[in-house]
Amino acid sequence: MVKTKSTDISAVTRSGRVVVLWLQNFPEHYFNAMMDRLNSAADGPMYHSVFLRAEPPNPAGYQLPRNTPVTYLPTAKKGRGPNVHAALGGLEFSAAIIGGYDTPFKRRFINYCRRTGRPVIMFADSNIRSERGRTGRARLKRRFKKCYLPRICRNLSGIIPCNKYGVAYWRYYGARHDQIYRSSYFCDREELAAARLSDRSEVLSRHQIGDGHKIIFTAARLVQVKSLDLMIQAFLQCRLADRGWIWLIAGNGPLKAELQQAAQPAGQAIRFMGFVPPPDVKRLARHSELFVLPSTYEPHGIVVAESMAVGTPVIASDVCGAAGDLVKPGITGWIFRNRSVEDLARVLSSATADPAALAAMRSTCRQTFENWYARYGPEYVIPRMLQRFLNPDSAVRNRTAW
Repeated sequence: MVKTKSTDISAVTRSGRVVVLWLQNFPEHYFNAMMDRLNSAADGPMYHSVFLRAEPPNPAGYQLPRNTPVTYLPTAKKGRGPNVHAALGGLEFSAAIIGGYDTPFKRRFINYCRRTGRPVIMFADSNIRSERGRTGRARLKRRFKKCYLPRICRNLSGIIPCNKYGVAYWRYYGARHDQIYRSSYFCDREELAAARLSDRSEVLSRHQIGDGHKIIFTAARLVQVKSLDLMIQAFLQCRLADRGWIWLIAGNGPLKAELQQAAQPAGQAIRFMGFVPPPDVKRLARHSELFVLPSTYEPHGIVVAESMAVGTPVIASDVCGAAGDLVKPGITGWIFRNRSVEDLARVLSSATADPAALAAMRSTCRQTFENWYARYGPEYVIPRMLQRFLNPDSAVRNRTAW
């Protein structure tokens, strides 16, 4: 990790690399791994992480990037914060990518880039399926966004949605077609390869799980929008425990006690594992027969892509962004109607009826992921996109990848 408050742009210029700032709220495993991967290309830009928070007291616990410059801007989160130029403290850059528009500082940063002639692109995981609400509050929110988001779009050089529902979202709220560069969340190919090669008995024994079970797996925070209570009801309705199935849940959250109480009738067939490190999430997905994500709100769902990458069929609600791209009913998994316990129970019963059929889906799941990620992986899309902005005379002009 390189921790810095500013960067000497002349040193970067001498090395032939331009600087691209990437503003993010806080350090996160997938983001940091992606930044290291992007910076591994010696002939591309130097990506510089800017976190809108104070330096964490235990940086090692955040798995910070190894070969990516890092700057912390704690004052950018306090009210309206300082002006952008003062907050950056002389940090020079040629282009910027920002994670969302959720703070005043980010919105002012967009305007600052436009005033100073720098390309500014927004990486946004919003999802049109989340806009379906029919309540008065949901309608009011859509109306507000219809007025507000087109103004943000006009100031952006580009927008990076994570899936086809994200593309639909930004088109609905005023983005031009030529602004959209469809990508995805970063998937660590090395961790996925290691998970595919891992030994089932070793992985399960390390987590005190018997080797003879048929396993359903979920990795999610124990919060309301993940709707794990729906899955508990469906699991009980289908009497899966009586048929030798167990459901493993990796994750923590405020609803843990409530969900554990609801799951009591299933006994040891529903197991709450607490926090599981990301590499082991992939290994557990690899050695499960089925992955389930019952969220009522899921802008993307990186765990869906990772499960497909290791060959595990997926059941997901119809609001899950990654599932919209990857889950083909009856071929790589199943989609159920959002918030419907009955429909979830129906597809769960169908999926678990024939474990051999699930095993036969595995190669198709892996191939579907590989084809999708080769086209939309951020380590492929983002350098091509930036080349268009930083080198307008480049031969890279067609937009077929997006």
